[in-house]
Amino acid sequence: MWAFRSSQTNNLIMRGMSRLLATAASASEEKVPITVLAGFLGAGKTTALKRLLENTDGIKVGTIVNDMASVNIDAKLISNPMNANDPDGSKPVTKGNAGATVELQNGCACCSLSDELLTSVSDLMEGRELDAIVVELSGVADPESVRQNWEAAVLAKHPSTSIAELQRVVTVVDSHTFGSDWMSWDTAKKRSWAEPGDKCAEARQVPELLAEQVEGADVVILNKVDLSEGEQLETARLVVRSINDKAELVETKFGEITPEKLLPLKGLTKTTVVEESHNHSHEHSCNEPECSDPSHSHSHEHSSSDCIDPECSDPSHSHSHSHDHQSASTAVDSLGISNFVYKRSRAFDARKLQKVLMSWPIPIMEELSLGELKTELEQVGKDDSDSPFIGVLRSKGFVWVAPTSMFDLDNHDMVLYWSHAGKHFGLKQAGTWWASMGKENMKRVFEQSNNIAEYERILREDFVSGEWGDRRNEIVFIGANLDEDRISAALDDCLYTEDEMKGYKDLIIQAITEYMEENAR
Repeated sequence: MWAFRSSQTNNLIMRGMSRLLATAASASEEKVPITVLAGFLGAGKTTALKRLLENTDGIKVGTIVNDMASVNIDAKLISNPMNANDPDGSKPVTKGNAGATVELQNGCACCSLSDELLTSVSDLMEGRELDAIVVELSGVADPESVRQNWEAAVLAKHPSTSIAELQRVVTVVDSHTFGSDWMSWDTAKKRSWAEPGDKCAEARQVPELLAEQVEGADVVILNKVDLSEGEQLETARLVVRSINDKAELVETKFGEITPEKLLPLKGLTKTTVVEESHNHSHEHSCNEPECSDPSHSHSHEHSSSDCIDPECSDPSHSHSHSHDHQSASTAVDSLGISNFVYKRSRAFDARKLQKVLMSWPIPIMEELSLGELKTELEQVGKDDSDSPFIGVLRSKGFVWVAPTSMFDLDNHDMVLYWSHAGKHFGLKQAGTWWASMGKENMKRVFEQSNNIAEYERILREDFVSGEWGDRRNEIVFIGANLDEDRISAALDDCLYTEDEMKGYKDLIIQAITEYMEENAR
């Protein structure tokens, strides 16, 4: 379900960036930047967006809301004119304050609604001059899928991508429930997060979905820090940092997020933002709250002055993105958070892999706790029967399982997606290997989508052999005190031997020969 609305917001950015907005106004041909806002139901993303829209001092923001509920509560909250700036509802309902609202009821943004999202962007901008657009996703949406859909639309030259550009993904996380969500057995269906009958959304596992929303973010908002006990907050920081160390991490309460964290405004390039909002010169430190001179430095007291430019190498810029990382850093050091990629060019034996996965250690804790995890890890190694996978917080990747007979040859072309988070482990089909279509057909596909560079990247990075193409096992492991050698050895024992790979090749040749003979009759 979607709704869109035009609004104006935010005095805070206007004071520091008035000159840049004037420049943007004169450059109407620039694309309007889009922010995708993700997060679980109850994490606080709607509250954060509503607070943003309640500030109406000149910056025009359009919103698109995707709510999976039968009644789009988010849209009603956001479009309600009775907000903090209009407590008595006396302002007229116009495009300038309340704006038009349209509801679209076709499902999740990362699945069936990719086309409708693009159309909504065009509809929203028709007749309106916007400075930014915010797309609030449903609680079960994967922001990375939305990003990939948008990138595909860019390659296909969809009209909406000529007027708008997806620039930022912001994920709001409830720091109070993060640990229990990470260790939950729940699905979206069990929590009533999905529209009844939407099998795609209903099947989503809560820990896996939480991991994906954090992994896909450029900015992670740890909300409700006032409700989190010390270890709860420390755990949330640790896991977020361990699975996405490139995102900016911001801690807040009641959804109080400064607009610049959400909005990459039209006319503000990455370089411009760094130059304007990260002035670290103390030669003219201005303390006048009403000052609107962007050449004055106003960034010496708040953590919002942290530099978020990933390419920035200026040692004078602060790149610390949370209020207090000292305790979290200590925990990272003591727990030895690390990651590595397991990559092999031989197929797994299905039976051996199944045996290993059936013995995967399932944590007994109901809420992820650094203290309990540390105690458990201290016992590892004292007994050879201990699983090498103890301490793994997150693992994901692509898996190649060999067919065992002529009756399961589909395995030869099938990509399996390995995904583990908390107590959840899944291994499911995720399409076919590129090599299954042949390089010439593959090249035509990428030529038609105007993305020959991706074709060349796949050949260069993913085709691990001339014989098997991009078929491979590639899994990233993230966790505490990981024993890379033991994990790798356990998985290596599941691989086909060289002799078995020769038998695998003979099986494929036999299948192809029989197929050709059958079609020649």
